[in-house]
Amino acid sequence: MTWVNKNATIMLKHMTISKQLAIYLLLGLLALDSACRSPLAEVKTAAPLALELKVTVEDHSRNLKRLRSMLPQESNSPAARAEALEAHRTWLETRFLAAAKERGLAVNQGAPLRLELALTSLGEVRAKYIVYGIASGVAWGVGTGLVAHDPRLALGLGLYELVEETAFWIAGSAVFGAYSAPAVVEATVFDGTNRQAVWKASYYILNGRKRLKSLPAEQRLDRATQLHATLAVFLDKLFKDLEALPGFPRSIGSSRALTRSSPSAVVAPATP
Repeated sequence: MTWVNKNATIMLKHMTISKQLAIYLLLGLLALDSACRSPLAEVKTAAPLALELKVTVEDHSRNLKRLRSMLPQESNSPAARAEALEAHRTWLETRFLAAAKERGLAVNQGAPLRLELALTSLGEVRAKYIVYGIASGVAWGVGTGLVAHDPRLALGLGLYELVEETAFWIAGSAVFGAYSAPAVVEATVFDGTNRQAVWKASYYILNGRKRLKSLPAEQRLDRATQLHATLAVFLDKLFKDLEALPGFPRSIGSSRALTRSSPSAVVAPATP
């Protein structure tokens, strides 16, 4: 029995190390995401450069308080969540147009290049990521047992991973959503001539806390303001990447005031 317990302890230790390595690998892949993007510098553009813009949001939210501050006795209804998501979509679109205007970038319908921004996650971890996380853990446990040619070990590890991963992902995602303001935005540039994607990137932003430091404490605690700060960080990264497009106007002087640390840029949308 001592031998079994000792080997079980060693196995669990290796499992923990493997998970840590997997997490570090995932973080490393996300950090290298920009290195894997197709080169915008090779995209053919007409002069003067103009873009068509389309901003969408996926209906993914489960909890209204992760999108905005709730009123007393307010219900967490699908209609309220959809309204909050649309408000954030409008904010992002308006902020992009305002920043583009500051740079002198033309944003017109029917432009040769179309930029599509898809807000796929906002304020919380999407349910599908939780399911993927649990499923991958269970698959790892079952696979380990099968590699060892031990069906009982596969069943035991599978059940263990199911319990552990369920608790980890559900509790972890709840804590993460409460103490962070994450956003995932998919950006794609299409060639308007053949409607093919010439560039695509995924942006994972955890929060925009640096932008909130200059705001009063009451505003820093407002959920919508926190998410606007996160989206402002995304816009900074997006415009920096788009500068690789031939003819894309560079930021000069106050060009980035609408997407950087200006409190007004975080709190309320500007009129383009």
